[in-house]
Amino acid sequence: MFAKVFEQIYDSSIAEDYNCRRMFMDLLVLADQTGAVDMTVEAIARRTNVPLEQVRRYVNELCQPDVNSRSQLEEGKRLVPLDSARDWGWQIVNYGHYRSIRDQEVRRSYFRDYQRKRRRKLKNVKYKKVNVVNTVENAASASASAYEIGGELREGVRAKFVEWTKVRRDMGHAPKDWDKMFRAQVRWLKKFSETDQLEVLDQSIRNNWRGLFEPKNQRPKPPARPPDPREERRERERKEMEDRLYGEER
Repeated sequence: MFAKVFEQIYDSSIAEDYNCRRMFMDLLVLADQTGAVDMTVEAIARRTNVPLEQVRRYVNELCQPDVNSRSQLEEGKRLVPLDSARDWGWQIVNYGHYRSIRDQEVRRSYFRDYQRKRRRKLKNVKYKKVNVVNTVENAASASASAYEIGGELREGVRAKFVEWTKVRRDMGHAPKDWDKMFRAQVRWLKKFSETDQLEVLDQSIRNNWRGLFEPKNQRPKPPARPPDPREERRERERKEMEDRLYGEER
């Protein structure tokens, strides 16, 4: 069983004999929820590992009236027999008082923990709400800004441009100035036809590119690689070798 040991027990009259005090504290632990220690002295001795004669002595002392006790219930006795017809089993006189104090402290501790958790939860909810509102407002502001920046584009291309700006923002790697970068992209897009503009935006969205690039059909082909003199020399030597070996057969 759980028993809260109150500090005042160290200032009580039984504290003058520390063995008596420890016996009473052991009985508080062994008592049930009503304060009854329904055990024989032999059982108490086995459970507490206290010699049997000492258990008898201190249980008897705790059953005696005490004029110096803070409580005068049962004339200051700490223990009273559960049944006068038997010589074992005792009731702790003030156990109900101690239990009510313990329960009050448990309730106060519970409510302190509850209020602390509730405040933390409300703080987290408030923080999340603020973040959500800020995210929505920022997204709406970004979309409106992108729509205005793309005002020089045709309506279909403009919508695709706004879509790409959302994808681009979600990638991170923010430039120093989003609007400045998007305006530059609009100026660059305008040199292509409407069909190519859509393809430029589509390919960046498809490939998750951070920038816009010319459509494949307009990309310049890489210049032809000039012949390598070493390759030409090796090819010439190979043909000369073949002529020497197989010239007559040919």
